[in-house]
Amino acid sequence: MIEMTIPYLLTKAVSKCPGREAIVSEAGRWTYEQWERNANRRAWALAKSGIKKGDHIATMFLNGNEVLETFLAIMKLGAVVVPLNIRLSPHELRYIIDHSDASALIFSHEFESIIREIMADLPKVKLYFKSGGKPSNDMIDFETLSLMQPERDPSIQIEENDIACILYTAGTTGLPKGVLLSHKNCIWASVNVSVNIDLRSDYRVLLVFPLYHAAAFIIQMANLFMGCTAVTMRSFDAQRVMELVEEEKINRMTFPPTVWNFILQIPKVETYDTSSVKSISSGAEAMPLETKKKLLELFPSAGLGESYGMTESAATITTLDPKDVLRKMGSVGKPYVATEIRIVDDDGNEVRPGETGEILTRGPNVMVGYYKDPEATAEALKGGWLHTGDLGRLDDEGFLYIVDRKKDMIITGGENVYPREIEEILYSHPKILEAAVIGLPDPTWGEKIHAVIVLKDGQYMEEKEVIEYCKARLASFKKPKSVEFVDRLPRSPAGKVLKRVLRDRYRSEPDTSN
Repeated sequence: MIEMTIPYLLTKAVSKCPGREAIVSEAGRWTYEQWERNANRRAWALAKSGIKKGDHIATMFLNGNEVLETFLAIMKLGAVVVPLNIRLSPHELRYIIDHSDASALIFSHEFESIIREIMADLPKVKLYFKSGGKPSNDMIDFETLSLMQPERDPSIQIEENDIACILYTAGTTGLPKGVLLSHKNCIWASVNVSVNIDLRSDYRVLLVFPLYHAAAFIIQMANLFMGCTAVTMRSFDAQRVMELVEEEKINRMTFPPTVWNFILQIPKVETYDTSSVKSISSGAEAMPLETKKKLLELFPSAGLGESYGMTESAATITTLDPKDVLRKMGSVGKPYVATEIRIVDDDGNEVRPGETGEILTRGPNVMVGYYKDPEATAEALKGGWLHTGDLGRLDDEGFLYIVDRKKDMIITGGENVYPREIEEILYSHPKILEAAVIGLPDPTWGEKIHAVIVLKDGQYMEEKEVIEYCKARLASFKKPKSVEFVDRLPRSPAGKVLKRVLRDRYRSEPDTSN
């Protein structure tokens, strides 16, 4: 019986298309056959250093061949990949490395200084592998050691229910949780993407966001599943994205709405040749109608889709087909081929179409659980369904609409107010680039509605103008009571606004609005 694992996908891709480009980066180009050979060498280097099946291995890389070869090397040994967010502080990295029980740390030489800063506080880490740069006496030279190893597969027995990776959540509601994803979870998420999204084996897919975040990780697993070419970027640069579209004839790319806005603001963006792009999509948050229209103008040969997912579901819950993207404004579509959803009230009873409740999902893509947190696992997977913590509703055709995060709902004067409704009004204002709405304590109303706004370049607004704009379009109790203008909103690596950070910030400041 074949065990469907991530290393098996690479072996299968090599048998089907050995000479096809698998990875393109600033450093070069690698075929599927070269990817597997290099991954095998790295696996042997790890094995000869003492890494074995079941070990947890933390990694810290920018996008490119190194990280993809290293991930597959770790998985070929049956070890578990723990990707680290390169944007975290030393304190945050220390927490995740320690919590994950990583026994080894593999990192690109760019991150040596931050690793050295925390080494003394990582007693569980026994081995440090540095990739590239000058050799260090107290670290293993991963590149040199790998080049001395055989190209054959290490032939470790791996099963689809084995854990492939631990992806840490962004901590939008507290400390990051380690999400356990098995090979089976990742494979089925790849199936979801491959079946329900326009992805063909000959596509060249732009991979910009780092693989420590679930959406990027599953995009690359789907690339591997289909045998696509991944054109990688070490970091995001809007103009470089458009240059790569031209140079590499990119067929597909995915970004959150915020990033698409950056691309749309490039001077003379319409002069780039985008004829190769057949498929674009978005996720993480709602995309305003105006942004959708501009993207369809910029990429006239492409279909525009939207997806909804979370780390716990391997980034796949629902997706909106391009043919419905303008017809079903605000919807995130229908379940992927291997997922199911329900909308339930606080007692777990299914609600009728049009009624708001919590979104539940299940499928073979849903996580095994949270690492070392059985209570949170039991709560999240209660009754065999993943409780997303998101509020949503279904229309009569079964399309899902996200209403808001359950924890973000504002209760003011006894009325339930969903911030997303107000945010969509704010996004419709021609001067506003970004907006986030939160509830702050209020002695009279329980909570007051506070809007945090980023204006477009060169624009000016006053608080009264924002409030009046909302008042003209919403019930009076839904209009913001106060407005703050900022340069940027705090966001997670997935592009989601960190409302917890905003609430903590404004609750610690004196109230001067009354």
